[in-house]
Amino acid sequence: MKLRTGLTVAMVIAGLMAAVSCRRTDMKKVTISVPGMSDARSIRIVTNAALDEVVGRVDGILHDYEVDLAGQVVLYHESGRLLAPEYQRRIVACISQVGFKAVVKSVRLNPPALVQTLDGPAQTWPDRYTAVLAVTGMKDHTDANIVVDAIAYARIGRDDPRVSVNKRAQELVARYESLVVAPKNIEFAIACAGFDANQIPARLGGVDSIPHGWTPVK
Repeated sequence: MKLRTGLTVAMVIAGLMAAVSCRRTDMKKVTISVPGMSDARSIRIVTNAALDEVVGRVDGILHDYEVDLAGQVVLYHESGRLLAPEYQRRIVACISQVGFKAVVKSVRLNPPALVQTLDGPAQTWPDRYTAVLAVTGMKDHTDANIVVDAIAYARIGRDDPRVSVNKRAQELVARYESLVVAPKNIEFAIACAGFDANQIPARLGGVDSIPHGWTPVK
């Protein structure tokens, strides 16, 4: 009986070690050349874009964005912590770091419309709150991408060791979950923020970026 118990414990430990080992192999590293990254603002913009992909995809915080470029307004949907003045100030400060002035106009409980299911109408996000942000100077998709990434930085709350910058070499190094994020996701996000990223040109080769991670207000 003792032998059987010992074997069972050994198998459990071996399984845990194998799981940890597999988990470690999920983490990969990519180095991205960003030749336009030269000052504090550009470094912050590029870092925010990478953080949104590397950390924002796995942080488990439900969120969404809508952007009205004509009205220079961002509707940021998240949880009730949007009511906290400290969090509002952090969002405004992070947007300021990338060159835009933001003001929180209002925050309110704002669940989305009910969706029809086989069991009848269902509410998918009953505790959704919406912050209305007026953002001066936000004129095109690239600007909106930069602002949205800045809000993501505020949501994450801090820089993360998984994303680092070599200013002299004009390179960004990202350690990412390969089962969730691909290098192209990070490069694409940086390009949408207006910077060349390895082989992907700034604004994806066009005069403006495509909306990245947000929905235009119609």
